Amino acid sequence: MEVDADGERSVHDINLSLKSNEKAVKVFLAELDTIESTGPEDAASLFSSAASHLVDVKSTERDIVHRLYSSAQARNTQRDELERQKMILKNLTFEKKYLQTQLSACKEYPTPNLEQMGRAELDDEKNTADMVLNQFLCGSSDLPFQDIGQKNIVEEKLHKELNARGTLKRELDKLQKDLTKRKRLVVQEKAFLKDIPKKLDMIERSSVPLQKFFQSSTATPTLHLIGSDRKKRLDLARALPGPLYSLFVQFQAHLDNEPEVSVTLEIAQYTKGKNASDNQVLPGNQVVQLSFAIPNIQSSDATDTAKRKRVTIEFAFVHKYGLVTAKASGSQDKIKTFALLEYLFPDDCGTWVGRPDDTTSLPGKPYHWCNFVAGLHLSGPHTADPNIHLSTKAVLRGLRKRVEANASLTQQILLFENRKVVAHPSLLDEMNISDCSTKLGSWTAAQDQSNKKKTERMYDVTIKHSTKSLSAKVTVDWCHYPAILPRWSLGVGEEAWATKHGSASKLVDGTNLLYSQSTAEIERKINSDFEKLVDCDDQSTFNWIISHQLITLIKLWDQSLQNSGRGVNSGATGNNRLKKGRNRVNADVL
Repeated sequence: MEVDADGERSVHDINLSLKSNEKAVKVFLAELDTIESTGPEDAASLFSSAASHLVDVKSTERDIVHRLYSSAQARNTQRDELERQKMILKNLTFEKKYLQTQLSACKEYPTPNLEQMGRAELDDEKNTADMVLNQFLCGSSDLPFQDIGQKNIVEEKLHKELNARGTLKRELDKLQKDLTKRKRLVVQEKAFLKDIPKKLDMIERSSVPLQKFFQSSTATPTLHLIGSDRKKRLDLARALPGPLYSLFVQFQAHLDNEPEVSVTLEIAQYTKGKNASDNQVLPGNQVVQLSFAIPNIQSSDATDTAKRKRVTIEFAFVHKYGLVTAKASGSQDKIKTFALLEYLFPDDCGTWVGRPDDTTSLPGKPYHWCNFVAGLHLSGPHTADPNIHLSTKAVLRGLRKRVEANASLTQQILLFENRKVVAHPSLLDEMNISDCSTKLGSWTAAQDQSNKKKTERMYDVTIKHSTKSLSAKVTVDWCHYPAILPRWSLGVGEEAWATKHGSASKLVDGTNLLYSQSTAEIERKINSDFEKLVDCDDQSTFNWIISHQLITLIKLWDQSLQNSGRGVNSGATGNNRLKKGRNRVNADVL
């Protein structure tokens, strides 16, 4: 309306300007007529007046043109605004119709899920849908949820429900994505598993040349697994001398057929020893190393094989004599290697007919069994026992047993030197000496070993019971232990005996006060009662014979002292009973 009033005022002003301009034009024309009719003397003044009216006419015309231009602009602006207002009105009208349609559709839209949610939350299956929705959305069945006044309450309730269901939907989507990922992974794993037989067939086909190379039967294949380390050893074996190559192949084939975690086979570079001369093993030659894990008698855990110390048997080929030698090396506190390989088989001490007896210059000893495995069949110093059948299996079994027996003996003697006596775990009840008053006093290597065989060692043992002592000497054959029992020789002794009884030179002829019938009986028992020292059903107890002999000696001598009334409790009553203490033998056995 304000715009229309401004337009009317503009039209009125233009009309007034036109009328004023019309009057000025008429005055100007009248003056021109007057100038034509007057003489020259009045013309100057009339011209001046006419020019003034002409200026007024021009000014009025310019004002009219300006007002017309402004009026035209105002009309254009009004027309644009009118068009905009019409467009807004049209949009509002369309929106009104659309909202009316949506409202109608929303009012008529069925809400079974909302009704189901309300009935589930309110546990109401009897009332009508409107009553249920009123109670669910507004909190009361008397408040209609369609009432505009309940808008905020309904929206708040719906927002809570939507947020809760949105959270559930996101978790569901996450789980579905995880399920899809797992399904895809399962498909990949199935494809991988499906491809395994083909790959195994390829591996088997690729191993055929190696199976032929090692002369293995396809019916009973010996190559269970070909790894990179094993393949490397096989490649290195090609550079070995012929006999060592044969020895390596024999050992490797046996270990493939009967794998042992405690046994490893390697190829190493030969290192010349102190006494080996240059013409024994050619420079650059390689040697075969067979190593065994040294068993620990104080640990029965089979999983610590990789942590155990090892004893290594090194096989070298001596080109000068055409022999294969073997030499053992290892931790001396766990195993004694001086007799580890001696007499592994009867009469096989590493000497040969027609070969030098001095083997100190060789990298090892040329034992018959290692040359047999290497394919060198040479005559030994003695006739071979026809009942002994050499084979790779027999050699490895003999070496394993020898390592176990040697390591067990070494570690038991080390315990004895520390005055500790331990029995085999399976015989702890039978070999219990915890209640004995008699203890191990000392265990030392004898000073004089000259009268013994090369593989034998003698030890001085002292057993103590208060002031009483029992001295013994035990001879151990390190090569044949435990097949040959350690031999014990006992002698009765007492501290300051010479002070109490005089020297041995004053003894009556034909008498020996140091001789004891019970001691002789003890000596006979520990040297001959083999079955009472071991558990025949458990062969691992055989390697503990020396400990069981010592335990039996301690128990029997302790019982002998108690039965003779010379024990610690000799003044107490009850010394005449036949059995005394835990696990005691009858007194009459002594």
